[in-house]
Amino acid sequence: MEYKQLQVFLKVCETKSITKAAERLFISQQAVSRIIANLENELNARLFIRTPQGVELTDCGGELEQQAFEFLHHHDSIVTRLGNLNREGRKEYKIGFFMGMLQMLPAHFLPDLMDAHPRLQFRLQSYPDNERSRSFQNYGCDLVMTTSPLTSGNFVQIFHYESPIGVILQRSHPLAQKRELTMADLKGQRLITLNSDNRSQSRLMNRLREWGLDAHSVVGDTEWGLTWDLLRRGYISFYAGKLSVLPDDMLGLPLTDLNLAWEFFVYKRQSKKLSALEKEILAKIRENISD
Repeated sequence: MEYKQLQVFLKVCETKSITKAAERLFISQQAVSRIIANLENELNARLFIRTPQGVELTDCGGELEQQAFEFLHHHDSIVTRLGNLNREGRKEYKIGFFMGMLQMLPAHFLPDLMDAHPRLQFRLQSYPDNERSRSFQNYGCDLVMTTSPLTSGNFVQIFHYESPIGVILQRSHPLAQKRELTMADLKGQRLITLNSDNRSQSRLMNRLREWGLDAHSVVGDTEWGLTWDLLRRGYISFYAGKLSVLPDDMLGLPLTDLNLAWEFFVYKRQSKKLSALEKEILAKIRENISD
């Protein structure tokens, strides 16, 4: 298998079409078909099933898709790192984090880190919070901050923090008169939850179904302007972040019978010892992760 073959294979996986893959790659449809056929012959396995709507992955194709993503990301990371060292002679350090994670940390956390280490060339990569990102897109990173465990053997966990999931609501909301709430208090309320695809969110959605509750609105973890607007219209949102960052007219309350937590993980590369920089980052995270 060659790099170019895997690139073409993944483009067909992405577009679910030989024709569209050829257009995106600026090569002929015949060339794409030939590359896929050669790959199938080399592996002695059928990778796609042709349908009137396009192509679908076989079980073997699905396995190759995962392995190909890992290989190409690792390959590209090596090429990028060596190229940067060649051009600038400066060490590069890449931090990956999932959308919404930085709200748990102080303002300007990453820029301040960059200012404190001017000899390092930092690369920052924000990812959508979903299983595909956790499986593939973090392979070029030295440090990853995530909301669910990484299953890759390339990383080792160096920090884990849990924050109880409660709710936030406007101080003028009738339920804001209570010091704590139960799941029964939420019946009939318009509830907001996140569209994240992580372990904590899955557990929360299961618990809502058990209580016969339904999320009235689902928003992204970067859409806080919309969330504040909805809360000021009487909505209630599940929340596990820092209460000190809430607007003055918002209040956070615990849910005594939910017993779920939002998780914060930090991983580093398996092959490297914990560096002085990583010890510094961990110390700052521990100092600032909670109120």
